[in-house]
Amino acid sequence: MRIDIVKKQENVLLGRQEIEFAVKEVNATPSRKELRQKLAALINADEKNMVVDVFATKYGTSEFGGVCRVYKNDKDLKRTELEYVVHRNFGRPQKPKAAEGQEEPKPAAKK
Repeated sequence: MRIDIVKKQENVLLGRQEIEFAVKEVNATPSRKELRQKLAALINADEKNMVVDVFATKYGTSEFGGVCRVYKNDKDLKRTELEYVVHRNFGRPQKPKAAEGQEEPKPAAKK
């Protein structure tokens, strides 16, 4: 898998870098986690402050492009990015399970 950076732009207002990239020489579409790892190594950024958002495949080829946003800190990422985009990149947070001896409260039945 070869990743080429097509365009790099600094967005000072939102405190992030916007990077357009192209992926070539790939047999199967890589996961967002794999792309974040490779891009983080390529641009020397922290993987936890990156979000891969857009995939655009080219018909009939194994090439595709995308957009990655690199934030300066985790606080800016969570404040700016949409919740579903963060979940796609990092997974949903696990809900704490209730203790074994305690039952979860049941909603009241409607009459």
